Amino acid sequence: MKLRSNRGGVNRVIAVLLAAIAVMLVVVLLPAWDDLRLLSQRLSCEQAMKSAKDGLIIEYLGRFKEGSVQDAMNTLDQVMIARPNICPAGGEVYLIKNADGIYEPLCGLHDRDKRQRVRLNASRALELLREARRRTLRISKGVEPDAVDITLNSLPLSCVRVDKVQKLRRGTGTTDGFDGVVAFYGLAGEGSFPAEDVEEGDIFYFVYADENHCAIWKADDGWSGDAYWQQ
Repeated sequence: MKLRSNRGGVNRVIAVLLAAIAVMLVVVLLPAWDDLRLLSQRLSCEQAMKSAKDGLIIEYLGRFKEGSVQDAMNTLDQVMIARPNICPAGGEVYLIKNADGIYEPLCGLHDRDKRQRVRLNASRALELLREARRRTLRISKGVEPDAVDITLNSLPLSCVRVDKVQKLRRGTGTTDGFDGVVAFYGLAGEGSFPAEDVEEGDIFYFVYADENHCAIWKADDGWSGDAYWQQ
């Protein structure tokens, strides 16, 4: 009986050690696995964008000479039927004219030009904010929300209402008090925001930032922030 008891104790010790080793492996390997997953998504996205770009060039050379961005989007829908799912991580697909006047698809998550990526995402976020705010105000019968939730790059983003300019000129990675992707907006006639250039109650101020760069919009001044600074 004593021998069995000792053997059982040893087995329990081995089991505990194996469990501890398993936990350590998960802790060590999980970040590496996540990095590998993100790399795989980026490479898949870049390949998909290249295929879309080639398709647009073919269409352009064949019949798409002078067209709007909506024409290019419609063409892209024909070239790649599942356009909203081109990026495996759900990144927004933007179309920008290159030096030759041909629209090129860019991803809001994986475009290598980080400043351009923030400019595109900020403009899209402001557009989504306006649409979502109008819906919210209709539902709330004119009661202004403290924040408006949108979805950008397939991720939730809360646009928080503020009454003064935020201390954001660069990305959140180099700005104390902010983290990740953030968005804030201010209304004309509220707090420190004037009501001279837009109707009172309309959006006067908007700022969008990710870890790398920041884009700021004001009704009386347009876009600024380090996403618009010359490199």
